Amino acid sequence: MRIPLKSVGLLSLSLSLGLAIVDTADAQRRRGGGGYRGPGTVTRVTWGEDGKSLEYSTEGNRYRFHLDSREKESLGKDESPADQGRAAGRGRRGRGSAGFGNTGTYVGRPTRGRQYTQVDSPDGNWAAHYQDWNVLLENKKTGQKVQVTKDGNESIHYGTASWVYGEELNQNRAMWWTDDSKKLVFYRFDDTGVEPFHLVTGWSKINTTHYPEYYPKPGAKNPTAALMVYDLAAEKVTPINAAVETEHYLFDIRLSPAGDVMMVSRTDRLQQKLEILGMDLETGECRLIVAEEQDTYQANHPGMRFLDDKQRFIWTTDKSGFTHYELRDLSGKLHHQITSGDFQAGRIEFVDEERGLMGFTGFSSPKNPYYNQYHLVGLQGEGQTRVTSLDYHHSNFNLSPDRKWLVAQYEEVNRPPSTALYSASGELVVHLAESDPASAANLAEMFSFRSSDDRFDIYGILYKPADFDASKSYPVINALYGGPGSNEISAAYVSRPRAENQRGYLAVKVNNRGSGNRGKAFLGATYLRLGDADIQDHADAIRLLRERPYVDGDRVGIVGSSYGGYMAAMGIFKHPDVYAASVAKSAVTDWRNYDTIYTERYMSTPQLNKKGYDVGSAMTYVDGFKGKLLILHGMIDDNVHPTNAFQLIEAMDKAGKPYESRFFPNNGHGTGAGGNKSQWEFFDRYLKPESN
Repeated sequence: MRIPLKSVGLLSLSLSLGLAIVDTADAQRRRGGGGYRGPGTVTRVTWGEDGKSLEYSTEGNRYRFHLDSREKESLGKDESPADQGRAAGRGRRGRGSAGFGNTGTYVGRPTRGRQYTQVDSPDGNWAAHYQDWNVLLENKKTGQKVQVTKDGNESIHYGTASWVYGEELNQNRAMWWTDDSKKLVFYRFDDTGVEPFHLVTGWSKINTTHYPEYYPKPGAKNPTAALMVYDLAAEKVTPINAAVETEHYLFDIRLSPAGDVMMVSRTDRLQQKLEILGMDLETGECRLIVAEEQDTYQANHPGMRFLDDKQRFIWTTDKSGFTHYELRDLSGKLHHQITSGDFQAGRIEFVDEERGLMGFTGFSSPKNPYYNQYHLVGLQGEGQTRVTSLDYHHSNFNLSPDRKWLVAQYEEVNRPPSTALYSASGELVVHLAESDPASAANLAEMFSFRSSDDRFDIYGILYKPADFDASKSYPVINALYGGPGSNEISAAYVSRPRAENQRGYLAVKVNNRGSGNRGKAFLGATYLRLGDADIQDHADAIRLLRERPYVDGDRVGIVGSSYGGYMAAMGIFKHPDVYAASVAKSAVTDWRNYDTIYTERYMSTPQLNKKGYDVGSAMTYVDGFKGKLLILHGMIDDNVHPTNAFQLIEAMDKAGKPYESRFFPNNGHGTGAGGNKSQWEFFDRYLKPESN
């Protein structure tokens, strides 16, 4: 294991780490109206024990609604604290047996891209340690030590994983106990032939420190992962036969809720086929539980929610072209499809096995693909109903205990929230609280246009200053991330101006092709062509908006970090007619520089997709560059290496092209407050010269 390096990270290319950039249905539900708690919203929803009424608060008053007579009764002022009411209004969701079995107590906290170095057995008697490249067991009561492996070294090591597994597969565990504490499963990693990348730390000190990391680049030698199991009673190590002839990844090792099946996910190097395997810890043999395959790339972490019998599970599948749910079991049997439709299902809200019912969210509105809706469906797959029948964006759900009524907040980007009561059949029963659409803050406008290939409607949001004046002409900031599976916008009401607006800019956000919640065709539209269709959509959005008299098309800036930094660079290089200034922070500039797991998932290898890598390289377009470019990068960025910036700078110098740059000696993947200050100084200088 290399010397741990704690990155100062703001954004990551790895979408598996739960980035704030990734706007899932769950995040939209939690955020609701973006913190807006004014007219039209309700708190402290409580349901009568007799199932005949509900109580709620809005605008400081308490009400009771009678479900039979459909009459509202005033209960006077609500004296409860506002924060208490807000939490109580989130609703209740059945938990079922969604969790997995106990693989031990993990001690400490691994740094980014690393794994825990100690896990204690479920019975508390043993501690498994990763130490000096090997696995060591220590009896916590007697002090007895058992050296499970002895031949570990810098190239071959046990009880840990490669950095790229931690970063891109979110694999922060490398040792797992069985729930009876009798066996320990652990990784064996072979980095032989993997080229190390050499960083230097301590740039602001008297002497620097050499920091190498095994970091596989696209098309190059990958680390090889294997699994082994140690039987404490037999004092024997057995290899797990999870390998295949082609290169593969082994990850997401977990124990079934009943503790009877230890599972592992296996995918091929290009991540087009995912298999969930059950491991026989006595023989080391594996059997197939479920497999999923896509022509582009398959989700690496599909949901797997177990039912009460701890054998059947609700599986998240994309095989229809949209994310939906089906019922399977650990024997490998597919029972039936549960949800269906030409829309993207979101999160499971509850599973009620007694009633044979499931609630889930989904982006099923024909009016707008980003309007979140609530659905009910039988666990046998029958009677699927969209409960939130209004064509608005819904959130803050609260379902009655008898599953017959739903309270839901609805809104649009420029329509303040209202709250409705629906019946389970989808009938709008009553508006519990309403806001006046004329009271909208007018800070944001959702717009759409057709993609350049005429396959999709692209949606974006234009954000305006609070003192917006249509008779003026404003500079524009296109702030973006744009990586595969991410989401830039939500359809929730915008009640506060963005930071760009407060500085006198219009701001534009776009859900480009390749972003999430639109199905596999939309998600896969950038497959093998990153930096092409995705940035095209942002540029086309600006081309559309600059037709408006208050949008100054000559003063448009683009900015992002990590994948967003890559998009910012590609924007000004590929669309010089659109962007006048660009700030590329912590940016990939050529996908040959990034790691295998992320890059090959979306781009295949340079050997198989040379054209895609060339088209997706910022250096390809240097000769035609015009405009203003600021390059910002951390000198100890172990995620997107600073060589990305250096290669672009070298190409710009050779072509005689002007640019500005700033490097941060002690920053990892992110440029922090210093980068933010430099960004605004740069934009204000070139896009708002009258303010200087």
